[in-house]
Amino acid sequence: MFGEPEGIKVGQLFDSRRDLANAGVHKPFMSGIWGAQGGAYSIVLSGGYEDDIDELDYILYTGQGGQDTPGGKQVADQEFIKGNRGLQLSCQYSLPVRVTRGHQIKNGPQTGYRYDGLYYVKNFERIRGQRGFYICRFHLISESNVNQLETVLSSTLKPTYERTPRSETTVNRLKRNVAISEKLKSMYEYQCQICDVTLDSPSGPIAIGAHIKGLGNPHNGPDVIQNMLCLCPNHHDQFDYFSYFIDPNTFQVIGLIDFNGKKINIHPKHKIDTEFLEYHKEQYLKNN
Repeated sequence: MFGEPEGIKVGQLFDSRRDLANAGVHKPFMSGIWGAQGGAYSIVLSGGYEDDIDELDYILYTGQGGQDTPGGKQVADQEFIKGNRGLQLSCQYSLPVRVTRGHQIKNGPQTGYRYDGLYYVKNFERIRGQRGFYICRFHLISESNVNQLETVLSSTLKPTYERTPRSETTVNRLKRNVAISEKLKSMYEYQCQICDVTLDSPSGPIAIGAHIKGLGNPHNGPDVIQNMLCLCPNHHDQFDYFSYFIDPNTFQVIGLIDFNGKKINIHPKHKIDTEFLEYHKEQYLKNN
């Protein structure tokens, strides 16, 4: 049920949610997410959540739940359950998600619903939305770039469609410099700055050059050594999911069991920019 249904093409129009269901694109008539415990098969964008962002090739998608009525006001917190859990699993297992846009949104068709192809969930978070309640948000990237999408969808885009402004510097930030990461790991001899553990394997030691302020949407951090830490896989994942932060003033670990209050190991030649630690701390506070 993952991937594109047989006979369905990107840009294909459907008159109703029932037609989407009959074609096997998106089965639920009301829910914006199809799929749960095995991953999410598809989503529909129809303007139901005020925190959504849609740039055609990039989507910041608000999960389901917590509204007084479907498409209404947010009145309660969202949790990583049901469809939200499905999108979380799609991210963790790199499963493709079908995306359909409805006529209700700016980048949708003039009428009905349009199948816009496969996207991948690159990240997720739980933060306070505009109404003050916790919402689950998912960052989806199309397998096609914006030029390809505009070409395929050109005949169905609204006359008011405008490409979201973007700069060349934003694209360049997404290109990881392998040499910088390897330099950092060699500097620490592949030892995690949090737990001071070096993980060995038959093919060599294991460590990750982790960005403090993440690359790409929505953080757009730079790929520089001042924005990086040398971490083991476990503490890298926990750092990325905002399970803890490093105090920008004391360099102490805050919020991590067994290491709370510990000052991280810092090599004399590694100049960490505290601006990035401050940013990560802010994200931690939003997510906890």
